[in-house]
Amino acid sequence: MNLSHPSLPMIEKASLHMLAYDLHRRTELRHVNRKLPHYIVSYIKSGSCRLRIGGKDYYARQGDVVFIPPHEVHDHVKDSSELTEFLWWHFTLEIAECMDALQAFRFPVCFQLPKPERFEAVFHEYRCFADGPLSISDSLMKKAKALELVAILVDAAIHHPEVQLKSDHSEPFMAMLSELLDNPDRRIDLADLGKRYYMHPTYIAERFKKLFGITPTKLQLSLRLRKAKQLLETESKPIAEIARMTGYEDIDDFSRFFKSKTGLSPLKYRSALLGAAKG
Repeated sequence: MNLSHPSLPMIEKASLHMLAYDLHRRTELRHVNRKLPHYIVSYIKSGSCRLRIGGKDYYARQGDVVFIPPHEVHDHVKDSSELTEFLWWHFTLEIAECMDALQAFRFPVCFQLPKPERFEAVFHEYRCFADGPLSISDSLMKKAKALELVAILVDAAIHHPEVQLKSDHSEPFMAMLSELLDNPDRRIDLADLGKRYYMHPTYIAERFKKLFGITPTKLQLSLRLRKAKQLLETESKPIAEIARMTGYEDIDDFSRFFKSKTGLSPLKYRSALLGAAKG
């Protein structure tokens, strides 16, 4: 698959969150009808296990990766008493905490990992940085190794012959997405998009949601909220200026929007951060 895929802007704008990780050696495993809101990765260093998903059974053995997407009901079990060693982690790769950056792909759920020695070494390095007391450089290396782990996994999955695109991410909609990601402060106008791309506004909203799992308007609101939080956390500018930088000319409109999403006014949000920092 061509790596200069139109979904590349989604990956570049995404934030990685490692939610859990560990190395387990066990003779029993029984997760039945499990569904989690994030990616589940389990690398079989030795032994075996079985995955049932979508009515199909997959048998993972040494060197295989089990790669389960968010919200997929699955069984992950062991059918034998042999000792199996798992390297596993859970993660999200999201844009504005609302949009899965990998959602365009249907990756194989079980496949052999090329060059497993590299993966195992990076996983070990990640655990060392994540488990130990963190210096500034250790914290940066922890993030770097997390990204490297996901990069190794995604690279192997994308080159697998069974990888598929869930839907046709046509150039106009990728252009709309890039426009939103690059300009969260610019007001989205479906009528204007319709004129520029020769599509009905209703069709744009429906097709955009089908492709990306969220409407253009909701995505823009999430992007604006993220930008507002970042500015309040890192800048000492007046609230009115932050409102303008986030796309709101009226500070009252901005304050109502922010409070509806966080439960706090922008000023109280900033004060709470300052109080936590002092504490």
